[in-house]
Amino acid sequence: MTAELVNELTDLWVRVTNAGGSAGFVAPVTVPEVRPTTVSILSRVIDGTDTLVALTEGETIVGWTVLASNDSPPRQGWRTLRHVQVDPDRQGAGLGGRLLAAVDTVARSVLDLEALSLKVRTGTGAEEFYLRHGFVEVGRLPRAVRISAGDYRDDIIMWRRLK
Repeated sequence: MTAELVNELTDLWVRVTNAGGSAGFVAPVTVPEVRPTTVSILSRVIDGTDTLVALTEGETIVGWTVLASNDSPPRQGWRTLRHVQVDPDRQGAGLGGRLLAAVDTVARSVLDLEALSLKVRTGTGAEEFYLRHGFVEVGRLPRAVRISAGDYRDDIIMWRRLK
């Protein structure tokens, strides 16, 4: 794990969150608030537990997500996408679709997975994006995400079969 990678992922995460993205934090956030979570995520990648999938243009990371492993041996055939995000300045340029295509390649060819899951909070429009990319809603956790006092959102659980 290099300081450069931590900085690049953290900076993108801060920009995504502050632009209204729902990748694990609620705006406004700062680099010092997000950095410890980035380090924790990368620690699980380095130890082989989770898999980082990054989308680059040149040498710049323009999107990333983590395929989080399940700790239960019978559940090793699928992983959960966490912290899916793309450069907010490039929204609408197809980066999200390209990132999911990269995830698909890694999930099928490298990890030999059977399925993927993810959670997305309501109120962002992201669920429509995932539906267009083959995910289906399989459940909801009502009022599971607290944005602010009195502002709660559902967590939508989505699933996509690969095999």
